[in-house]
Amino acid sequence: MTQPPPEQGTRVVRAGDLEIDLVREEVRRRGETVSLTGTEWKLLAYLAQNAGKVLLNDEILRDVWRPEYEGDFQYLRVWISRLRRKLEPGPGQRTVIKTMQAIGYVLDAKPPTDHPA
Repeated sequence: MTQPPPEQGTRVVRAGDLEIDLVREEVRRRGETVSLTGTEWKLLAYLAQNAGKVLLNDEILRDVWRPEYEGDFQYLRVWISRLRRKLEPGPGQRTVIKTMQAIGYVLDAKPPTDHPA
C-alpha cells in the first residue's frame, strides 16, 4: 500500500514497526492503522514527544492527566498496559514502552522527525 506524500509539518516517531504521526494523530504498524482511545492517544503522544527520554511516573501522571493523579501509580500502570496490548509485538514483549523500575517509562524510539523516512 502506497502512503500519500507527507504534509508539511508532519512529525513522525518510529518505534520498532510502529509509526506515530503526532500531527495527524495516527498510529500505524506495518502500514495498518492501530485504533486507540482518546486517553491512550494522549498518553502515547506524550511518550512520543519525549521519545528516548526516561519520564518519571509522577511527571506522566501530572502532565497527561492532572496534578491530583500524582502518586496513583496503579492508574498509570493500567493505561500503560492497555497501550502495550495494542502496540507491542506480543504478550510480555516490551520493545516499545520500557519500564524503568520504580522510576517511570521510556518510549524506545528516536525523537520526532519532520518527515517519514
